[in-house]
Order: sequence, then structure tokens, then C-alpha cells
Amino acid sequence: MKKCPLYFLAAAMLLFAQPVLSQTIKIGSVALGMSESEVKAALASSKPRYSMQASASSELYFLVAKSEPESFAFTFIDGRVAAFSLVHILLPGQEPFLPPGQEPTVSTLRNLVIKQTWKPTEINKGDTLWLRDTAGSPIADAAQCTPASGAPWLPFEPLPGSKPGELPARSSVGLMRPDLAAYPADCGVSIHLQQEPAASESDRVTTVRIRVLDIAAVREFLAKHPQH
Repeated sequence: MKKCPLYFLAAAMLLFAQPVLSQTIKIGSVALGMSESEVKAALASSKPRYSMQASASSELYFLVAKSEPESFAFTFIDGRVAAFSLVHILLPGQEPFLPPGQEPTVSTLRNLVIKQTWKPTEINKGDTLWLRDTAGSPIADAAQCTPASGAPWLPFEPLPGSKPGELPARSSVGLMRPDLAAYPADCGVSIHLQQEPAASESDRVTTVRIRVLDIAAVREFLAKHPQH
């Protein structure tokens, strides 16, 4: 069988391993707790273009990996991935991770993730949220892990194309970084799946966004850098 590039949907699964940070979540070949060199090795087959953004702290920086049909934005704390955002554009035609003739609908793609994780905390059409506490147990109430700012993620500006005047890669529109805000002490990790269009469960999805956050790692960073 021909090997697919390391795309999230082609991987079609979330895998859990023992923590490098508080809880390690792996999507395809990218995981919380990876170093920058491990991330670049994992994405090598898709040959993304990288750009880096510094922060006010030497312990925190952002790395964007841009390609078509998929782009990532990674947040590194102390040299390890503490969060990542992914945008995947589904192109027309048969998806390699689905049986022949099956469409990538809202319910189909959500169920692929549910089979590999746990019962979602919240489902609102194309938006699905999973939360775990610091012990790894599912959290049933999303309000239990609302950050002090109210919004756990902030948008990156659309990234410019590789040539002057070139439009940004479609898959880089919608990339996000975590808002470094205070969280309740028992919140450990979050996964947010966003699908579009999603007016109904049977809509064929054309864009998938997923965001994974090690809440405990952010909390530890803020404890060391309360002024950030």
C-alpha cells in the first residue's frame, strides 16, 4: 500500500502515551512533549516551510510549519511542544483513510476521533471539545476548565506566501496559539476539533481545525513567569 504523507486526517487517529509533559497526546506523528528536531523529523515527508516567532520569555516560542493541504502552529515551552494548532484542507475526491464511497462528513470525522479518545465534554455541531484533568480522567463540564481570559486560543495572523504578493497558504488561515491565561488547578489537557461546513451531521467537511493544549504546562510556565 502506498504510504500517505503525515497528515492528521490520513493518520485518522489520536494516540496516547506516557507523559513527557503532563499528558502526551499524539496526532499522526506529532505530539505534545516533542522537541523542535522531533517535530521537523515527523513532518519531513510533507516538506513544510517553517517560520519562528519569539516571545518576551526565552523559554517560550512559536514555530509554524506551512504546507498544503495542512499547516501547524506549535508552542514550545522549555524546548518542548506544550500546544499545537492544525488546519487541514480536505480536497475533492476519495479520502485515503475512509472506505471507498464514504464521505468525510461531520459525524464520520468526529467519530474517528472519539474511537481513539474518550467521550467528548461538549458537542456543538462542528465543534467538539475533549477535556481531561491532571490525573487523566475525563471532565464532563467545559465550564470547569474555562481560563481566566475566557478564550483559550488566540489567532495567528495569516502567514504570507513564499513569494512577494503571493496569497497565504489556505491551510495557514485559522492557525492559533494558546492564550497564556490562568486555568483551574485540576485541568490537564484539552482537544478542540472544529469542522466546516457543519450545518448538519451529514455535511461533507472541507476544512478541519484541531487544537491540542497541555494546560498543566501552561500553568507551570505562568507560575514561574507571573508577569508574562
